[in-house]
This record gives sequence, C-alpha cells and structure tokens, in this order.
Amino acid sequence: MRVFVAISLLWLGIAFTVPAQTLGWRGIVPLRSTRADVERILGPPEQNLSRYSALYRTSTETVMIQYAQGLPCGIGEKYSQWRVPRDTVESLLVTPVQTLRISDLGIDESKYEKRQGGHLKDDVYFINEQTGESLRVFMNEVQGISYFPGTLDTDLRCPGLVSEPDIKCQGLTLPRLSSYGDVSLDRERSLLDNFSIALKDEPNRMGFIISYAGKRARLGEAKARAQRAKNYLVKERGFDSNRLTTVDGGYREAAEVELYIVPDGMCTPTPAPTIDPRDVKIVKAARSRHGRG
Repeated sequence: MRVFVAISLLWLGIAFTVPAQTLGWRGIVPLRSTRADVERILGPPEQNLSRYSALYRTSTETVMIQYAQGLPCGIGEKYSQWRVPRDTVESLLVTPVQTLRISDLGIDESKYEKRQGGHLKDDVYFINEQTGESLRVFMNEVQGISYFPGTLDTDLRCPGLVSEPDIKCQGLTLPRLSSYGDVSLDRERSLLDNFSIALKDEPNRMGFIISYAGKRARLGEAKARAQRAKNYLVKERGFDSNRLTTVDGGYREAAEVELYIVPDGMCTPTPAPTIDPRDVKIVKAARSRHGRG
C-alpha cells in the first residue's frame, strides 16, 4: 500500500481503499492539482505564508503547500522549472505532530529506495522517484513526508535545467566543506590547502569544486576559476587530479566557489545557480578587484 494510502487510513480513519495508482496526498497531486482543488478538499488555509505558499494544520499533522507562480522557464526567482499555470500545486510537505513510526505506515519498502547522506547524517530517506514521494525518518520515527514532481512528470519539466541524476539526489548531498567569493589570492590558497589536507585524510573520497560567476561576468569565468583552483591543488600541492572534479555552476548574485568532500557511492553535489543567464551582463574583463576570474 502506498504511503499516502496508509496515512489517510491511519490519520483520518477512512474505511475504504484508495486505488493503488492514485498519486499525491489525499488526492492532491503536484503539477496536476490546483489551488481550487486543494481548497475544495481541505478548505481555506489556516495561514497564507506568502502569495504562493499555504499552511494547513490538523490535530495530527501540518501541511505546507507550494504553488506555481506561472513564470516562464528559467533559473532564479523570475523563472520556473515547470511548465504549469499559476496556482498549480508544486509540492507538499506533511509533518506529523504525533509520533509516527515507519512500521505504522505499512508501506511496501521494496517500492522505495533507501538512502542516507542528507544534511543530518542519521536521517534515512525512503524515496519513490517515479511517483515523487520522500519519507525522512530518524530513529524509526517519520519526521516528514514530501510530495514533489516525480519522473512521471518529465513532460512538464522545463528543458535543459536539471538532469535526471540531479533530481535523484536533491536534498541528499553533503554540506559543503567551505566556500569563498572575491577573496585575496593568499586567502584562496589557504582555503584550498585546507581542502587538500581534508581530502588526503579521506583517501576514499572525492573533491568537488563548483564555481559560480556573478551577475556581471566575463565569458567562461566560472569554469576558468574552478580550473584555476584545481590546477593549484595538482601542480602546487601535488594532489591526484583524478580525485578532483570541477563544475561550472552557472551564475549567482555574486561570484562564489564551493568545496565539497564526497564519499564513494554518495550523491554528488549539483550546481544551484540563482541567476538566469538571460539576466547576466557579460563584460570583457573580470569584475574581481584582483584581476582574476
């Protein structure tokens, strides 16, 4: 029995069987249901957190619903990752307010991939990527259940924004070790030295260097800055180049480099740009006061 079916039966006491192929939570399906559908099922929200975010509370759970703003495809606050109309449900987060154990749900765990590696190392995630369901569990207690667009919704995803591997690892990459922006060359090398030392202490782990250019940038700036960091580690510190991966992360409000250490088999970090390339001003020289990319 699917997660949402078990929740409905346990929390609502409904004595009927919900069809196994039903998606979402209580009939509310990301990218398929609208605000009108939600309010027909749940009534008006207890609180509108914003124009496109609503909060519901019951005696057993809180539910936060995010709605689409109907923006064009792109990266950043002025754009969307999904080709859906305004006020379409994008995601739901259901948080129990009473103790709920994974065994209480009666789910078929074979239909969910069990993962670890989120920001809290003791959390365990049960994820069904196809239907877009994720349970976060700590010490056998369910901390939250997320409903989000799954692989069944690829027809509604804006093209070219997020690849399939990125979707699978959303929320499951380790926190960055450190980051830096427009710093002095000495400061940059000091941070890279610490990065190298930490990696050498963990021989079965990979280093990832994700670089972002700012809203004003020269062409190829992020890629060049990531490669410069790798070249320093390899040529100046003698680090194994095969254990370093550089990534052009795109654009953010300000230039930034992020450093990650990832164990074998764990989800690798993915870029999280916040500025759409259409909103970037390309200049002939780097903006950095050090004359570097």
